[in-house]
Amino acid sequence: MKDLKSTIFMLISVVAFASCKKTIVPPLPGSTPQLVIEGAVSDTTGPYHINISKTVEFYADNTYPNVSGASVTITDKTAGVTDILTETSAGIYTTHVITGKPGSTYQLRVVVNGKTYLSTSTMPYPVVLDSVSFDYTSVKNMIQPVAHFQDPVSATNFYKFAIQKNGINLNRFQTQEDLLSNGKYIRTALVTDTGAIKKNDHVNVFLVGVDKGVYNFLQEAESVAFYNDQLATPATPESNISGGCIGYFSAQTVSKKNAIVTK
Repeated sequence: MKDLKSTIFMLISVVAFASCKKTIVPPLPGSTPQLVIEGAVSDTTGPYHINISKTVEFYADNTYPNVSGASVTITDKTAGVTDILTETSAGIYTTHVITGKPGSTYQLRVVVNGKTYLSTSTMPYPVVLDSVSFDYTSVKNMIQPVAHFQDPVSATNFYKFAIQKNGINLNRFQTQEDLLSNGKYIRTALVTDTGAIKKNDHVNVFLVGVDKGVYNFLQEAESVAFYNDQLATPATPESNISGGCIGYFSAQTVSKKNAIVTK
């Protein structure tokens, strides 16, 4: 989940001018730390986790203070089951009885210092990855995984793609909706950084199905993190959690396929 925090904050542009061995760094106004809530329920085997932390000043390192002592519950609104999460390590809250089921609606409730934060997310029905191939030719010095899957015609679908290389998450993700491809067989080339994937790498591609509220957050976060070419301070993506915080809560499905780079 730390990658999501980096997504929100990493692209604030700073201009530094070096002359006579002196670096001039422009001052930035201080900001009040904001609460960050991140977590998901999925159709994979639990338990599931909610991470709670706070933002830091711009010039601080990327160590986000964990928030302990919160009250966290997840309710399966469809089944009528409420799970009281336990803080299993600082800022990490873990489920006990909730199971992820496609079509079910889940409500997250977090209380921190007397303030309540709420989010509701409905798990879509799963879409399964058929296979993963590689595009070696479209972009110079970049090997792109290609996800192959059938989009269902019966619903509007929203997707997030993520990549692991040799068991390590790449610090990118990609979103897609089926507005122009509903019911079609889809082949999506996934953008990676130059040289990120090389011959003999073991690559896992994850196709994550999300609802519209989560997609809106992720699509905006993706735009901020990877496609902000205006060299300006970006806006924070709008959370699907009410109460005034950063982050998102998702009820989601996950399909994974792996492949080995051969060229």
